[in-house]
Amino acid sequence: MLVDGPSERPALCFLLLAVAMSFFGSALSIDETRAHLLLKEKMMRLGGRLVLNTKEELANERLMTLKIAEMKEAMRTLIFPPSMHFFQAKHLIERSQVFNILRMMPKGAALHLHDIGIVTMDWLVRNVTYRPHCHICFTPRGIMQFRFAHPTPRPSEKCSKWILLEDYRKRVQNVTEFDDSLLRNFTLVTQHPEVIYTNQNVVWSKFETIFFTISGLIHYAPVFRDYVFRSMQEFYEDNVLYMEIRARLLPVSPALLSVPPTSFALA
Repeated sequence: MLVDGPSERPALCFLLLAVAMSFFGSALSIDETRAHLLLKEKMMRLGGRLVLNTKEELANERLMTLKIAEMKEAMRTLIFPPSMHFFQAKHLIERSQVFNILRMMPKGAALHLHDIGIVTMDWLVRNVTYRPHCHICFTPRGIMQFRFAHPTPRPSEKCSKWILLEDYRKRVQNVTEFDDSLLRNFTLVTQHPEVIYTNQNVVWSKFETIFFTISGLIHYAPVFRDYVFRSMQEFYEDNVLYMEIRARLLPVSPALLSVPPTSFALA
């Protein structure tokens, strides 16, 4: 369409107005489309189509109030556990009201659990290492090794003289400090992980050392039975409804006192 002369100015104004209206109209459509897509994405999340009843709405409102309060507190103090190393944030997380509510809520499943790392290590120290006939020795590298035996096993080139833990504790000046040292050897936890674990190889080496250290405690039939039961108890207390345990099925030492290994079963 030609718009050269003065008589064509109204047509030009109309055309410009139409273009402007089309531009603003399409912008609104984009905003509406975006909002619609965000809503659809939100509804695709787990529970996105779930309609809460009155009590559930109140519970959700209470939980969100606590969550927002904790986020505001983190912004005020600049102490935000999700931004910290887990070893340093763990005690803060355990004090969180939101965490303790989530801990009580039902959880679907815990998958791919390694059998040798599914129980609180504190239980191994305070319970298992205090059981009768538990012995300790140290490798040339200073790594602890444990074994249940009666009588005391003979020494070998791979380890120092075996000592009954009951007798060893009588020799140390501070039993609590000794037990704390056991716990440090059973876990990766340290106050300065960024200094201790400089790369992945260092972490993995410590990880394998831990498995080597505690295997002598776990792979003893009476302990192994209690260990698996304890793991289920701990996950039950966290309201986990299903466990998938990944096990290597390593040999389990039979119980002492001449009880046949076939007498032991997990259930």
